This record gives sequence, structure tokens and C-alpha cells, in this order.
Amino acid sequence: MRSLAGQSGAPRGLRPTGWWIEDRLFTEWRLTLYGSGVAIVYVVVLASLLFKGLWVILADGNIAKIDFGYIWVSGKLARSSDPTRIFDSSAFAAAQLALIGSSGSPLIPYFVYPPTFLIFAYPLGFMPYFAAFTVWTVATLALYEAAIYTIIPRPAAVILALTPSPVLFNLGLGQNGFLTAGLVAFSLAFTESRPWLSGIFLGLLTYKPQFGVLFPVVLLASRNWRALTGAAATSVVLGLTAAIAFGYQGWLSFIHSLVYRQPSLGEIPGWHPPLVSIFAFLQSVGASADISWTVHLVAAAMVAAAICAIWTKPIAHSLKAATLCIGSVMVTPYVLGYDLCVLSIAVAFLVKDALSRGFLPGERIAMLMCWVGLILLMAPLISIIICGVLLALAARRLVLGGEETLTAPRPVLNASL
Repeated sequence: MRSLAGQSGAPRGLRPTGWWIEDRLFTEWRLTLYGSGVAIVYVVVLASLLFKGLWVILADGNIAKIDFGYIWVSGKLARSSDPTRIFDSSAFAAAQLALIGSSGSPLIPYFVYPPTFLIFAYPLGFMPYFAAFTVWTVATLALYEAAIYTIIPRPAAVILALTPSPVLFNLGLGQNGFLTAGLVAFSLAFTESRPWLSGIFLGLLTYKPQFGVLFPVVLLASRNWRALTGAAATSVVLGLTAAIAFGYQGWLSFIHSLVYRQPSLGEIPGWHPPLVSIFAFLQSVGASADISWTVHLVAAAMVAAAICAIWTKPIAHSLKAATLCIGSVMVTPYVLGYDLCVLSIAVAFLVKDALSRGFLPGERIAMLMCWVGLILLMAPLISIIICGVLLALAARRLVLGGEETLTAPRPVLNASL
């Protein structure tokens, strides 16, 4: 079997007992087996729901009320003769009701994304609903998996990337978490080698701007002018294209959706979105909106300052990328469970660094605990703890990475009995 560890200069008998347990548990063969088992369970569950008429298409032939309906309706209206109807709340709500049945209620009664999102949704409007759902899910999942493989080019990594619960959320809801994670990953994967291409991926991420807040800051701090220029140029081109193709009203509608949200950040009065941020945790324990915002912004500023400091140092890019992924999740108050596929990208970069320089004792167990924790995402505190643990792992590697006496083994996968 191949172990996700290398060899150290120390004799086998002198290595910590816990380390040997990790070496035994986390071989590449075993991880592939575990990951395949979880992926098969996901497939069986979703196939069963589809067969029973409880997912995508209901048993009576009607469309299930899942998030993808919002995306498909956006694409349908975008390709219509009057795309500005997307930004008319009554017309947008009526289109959703026509999809799911007038006895229901719209998922969200008005369009809340930047109009650049319509560039992604537009092709879906040419397809029947189920075909569009399939194309969207397969294409965005393929982007996510391709990004993982770009970071760690091994089949085991691709299989394991299918197992975190946010993957199941995205498959079940038809959401855009795969798209977000893929764009984040490719932007970071090419930051050093092909900065212009990195900037293009970052520009595409403007469809979900809350996850790109830290990127221009760290690019400025690290003086990566080519990536920054590429991102700015791509953003401007996409913004103008969306305004010309779908109407300038889209940008006015987006600004309105930001300004006139509820105190809980919900789009609909009385509706509390299941956010998993620091802000959401404070709201869940009864803190006022003012206190929740203050604490969240202070924490976000501290995280942003720490990550900027990291990006100005001559450290391994994989560690920089991992911390930026984690920080991107922590600084935004508006993050949901399906968005946490970005954390898979953070783990991939941490593992990439460990494969090149060796794992530290306990790292793999900690990552496994984070994976288990993602199953319990009903509570916002869980995601905060997971982000904290992953940041601590990155910080530990930053502190110990320059020492020759790392307790971790040396790089390369080697044969392990």
C-alpha cells in the first residue's frame, strides 16, 4: 500500500506511536476505498430519491422546489425577448410559480445575484429543466474535481473530494458551491505560474463577490500586479457584457438587494437563511444585529490582516493558498453549507504542502475530524470551529516549516506494509 507520508531520518522505533497509527490508517489505497464507499452511498441516496419522486422531479410530475429552480428561471428569462423581467420582482416571482406550481411560493421573490451570474445561467435557459439540472450539476462538479486534480494530481484526491457533506448539499439542491470552489481553486493554483490566467478566474468569481473580498487585498500585499490586472479587466468586461446583454437595471437590482436585506441577512421578511458564519452564530444565540456585525467585522479584520501578512512573506504558496481559502469563508457573513466546498480546496492545498515536506503528527486525524464535523452543519458554530482548526494546522506548518527537525517525515509517498 502507499502511505500519505514519507520517511524521516529517525529510526522507525523512535517515531511517535500516534504517527504510526496515522500511517496505517491514511494510506492512499485505504483512502481511495473509504472515499469510494462514501461516494457510492451518496449516489444510492440521490438515485433512490429520484426514483421515488422526491428529488428534482416529483412523483406527480411537478418540479421539486429546490434552489436550482431559481437558477433555471434566471437563465430562461435571460434568453427571453425581454431579459429585464429578471429584475422585476413580480415577473421573476411569477416565473418561479409557473415552474413549481401556483400552489407553492417562490424560493426568493427577486434576483439577488450580480447580473454577471446570468452569463453562467444563460445557456441553461435553452434546455428543458431536467436536462439543464443535469448539465449544470455535471459541469460544475467537473470543474470542482478538475481543480482538485490540478492541486493534487492523484485519483485518491479526486475521490476524496466527493465525500464532504457540502458536496451532497450541492448535488441535492443544484447550487453553485462547486462553481465557486472551482474558480477559487484555479485562481490560486495559477497565481504564481500563470498570473494572468489566475486573474481571469478571479474575475469570473465576481458572480459571488463575498468570496473574493480578500483576493485583491492579498494580491496588492504580494504585489502580484499581473493577476490583479487580469482580475480587474475580466471583472469590467463581464460587468459591461452583463449590462449590455441583460440591462443596466441588473446592477441597480443587485445594489437594492444588498441594501434592503433583513437584519438576519435574509431576502424575505421573517426568513432566516441557514448561514454558517460568525455573524450567524451570534444571531443564533440571541445577540443583537449591532453586536453581531461588530464582532464579525472585528474578527474578519483580524483574519484579513493575518492572511495579508502571510502573503507578504516568502512562504510556500500552498500554505498561502490554504489560508486564503479559509479566510475567504471566515470574512463573509453570508456563507451557507453548500459554499463550504471552498474548504475542500483549503485542505487540498494543505495536503499538497504536506506531500512535499511531510505530514506533522496529528494533522491527518485533525482533517478527518473536520470532515466529520461538516456532517453537523446545522449549527454555525461547527463551521467556525472547522475553519479555526484548519487555520491552526496551517499556522503550525508555518511555524515549523523552516525547521530541519520537523516531527513530520520527509516527502514522497512510499511503500507501507
